[in-house]
Amino acid sequence: MTTTDPWIHDLDRVRPGDRIEVWDQHHLRHAGTVSEVADHLGVLWVREASSGLPKLVPTEGHRLRHAPVAQAV
Repeated sequence: MTTTDPWIHDLDRVRPGDRIEVWDQHHLRHAGTVSEVADHLGVLWVREASSGLPKLVPTEGHRLRHAPVAQAV
């Protein structure tokens, strides 16, 4: 049995329009849609799902993963 690592280790896997979560240790810090990626700078911009505000997110010190898809009930 293999385990899939949910964490993004390379910004090449992130594109504008992706929904992601940004974690700091064990706490969710940001969740939203990627608006821009600057891989060469190690940063990305995320439009917060809760407020609609853009956030500049440095990848150093954060863990990123694609947001789980909501299930219909």
